[in-house]
Amino acid sequence: MTNIENSKLTEKSDEMRMDSLVLWFGYAVVYLKRNLLWILIGVGCGSGLGWLVSLGWPDREYAAIYTISAEEKTSSAWENLLAQFGMDVSGNNPANVFQGESLVKLFSTRNLIEKALITPTILPSGDTAWLGEYFFKRSKADKLSEFKEFRFAKGDSGILIGYSSLQDSALWLAYRYILKEVMSVSRPDKKMTFIEVSCQDRNDTMAMVMAGKLIQTVSAFYTDNLTFKARKNLDVLQEELDSVKKELNRNMYQSSLLNDGDVNATRQVLRVDQNRKLIDLQISMTLFGELTKNIELAEISLRKETPLIQIIDYPRFPLERTGFDPDWYWAIGAALGALLVMLVLMYRGPRLKS
Repeated sequence: MTNIENSKLTEKSDEMRMDSLVLWFGYAVVYLKRNLLWILIGVGCGSGLGWLVSLGWPDREYAAIYTISAEEKTSSAWENLLAQFGMDVSGNNPANVFQGESLVKLFSTRNLIEKALITPTILPSGDTAWLGEYFFKRSKADKLSEFKEFRFAKGDSGILIGYSSLQDSALWLAYRYILKEVMSVSRPDKKMTFIEVSCQDRNDTMAMVMAGKLIQTVSAFYTDNLTFKARKNLDVLQEELDSVKKELNRNMYQSSLLNDGDVNATRQVLRVDQNRKLIDLQISMTLFGELTKNIELAEISLRKETPLIQIIDYPRFPLERTGFDPDWYWAIGAALGALLVMLVLMYRGPRLKS
């Protein structure tokens, strides 16, 4: 009997608490309705404060997004067949060093980013600018005492001269700022070769120029490395072809010169020089033909390696804006203003019945 009575008392107590809570909310709603004007004033003041914050807060940044595709090749059947005969026309990336995530990582290397920063860049307006100088100031590093009155010294070629420790430090600070605040490189779909390169800045022109310059620098480095072997082979073959061609012309001239001479028909020994030159001429012609075919194969191999990076999509003005929408400052300010006024009214007003 005791347990049953305790259970009934507990249920009755819970019902009373629920009724009291509902009644309390009812009084609160009525009280807030009576002070609706103050709540509206709080909403107005909060939205106004949010508007002021949106004006004083850093502007939203523009995002320049490029979509590029890098060719990832594998050895084909005819390449393997030609390789059996000693002719190398396959790709020069056997370990896939510049593919997949390795290529994405290549965009964030300090060497290539700094190379893009110190190379003179032509802006859409036609002016020449150095991205390193612009992003060094954007990183606020020029405010440091160590860089007081520091300037990027440029030579006649436009490239930084001297490379003092101060210049190197300035480039490193600009590189770190770009890596953390400006640049973003990713592969949206791991199954595809598309890579998105994005640069964002308050200046839409500089965002687009930086993204394009970075792709240009990485593409040149990428192409030069993967075509290095093919270009060296082509240069060597071209030198050998030029040498054989000179020897072929000389043998043709000497063979014709010996044929012009009168030879005694009873003394065939005098034809030895003619036959020797004729053999040299035939050898030179054979070598010339083989080298010509090898050069054609080398040119095919070089063409297969370039271009390696192609731009699929590029940004156009006006650029997309990133960051916190200023309208949200108004909404958050209005909500906070209304909440603050309601709390003050609840605290300072008459005690609600419980």
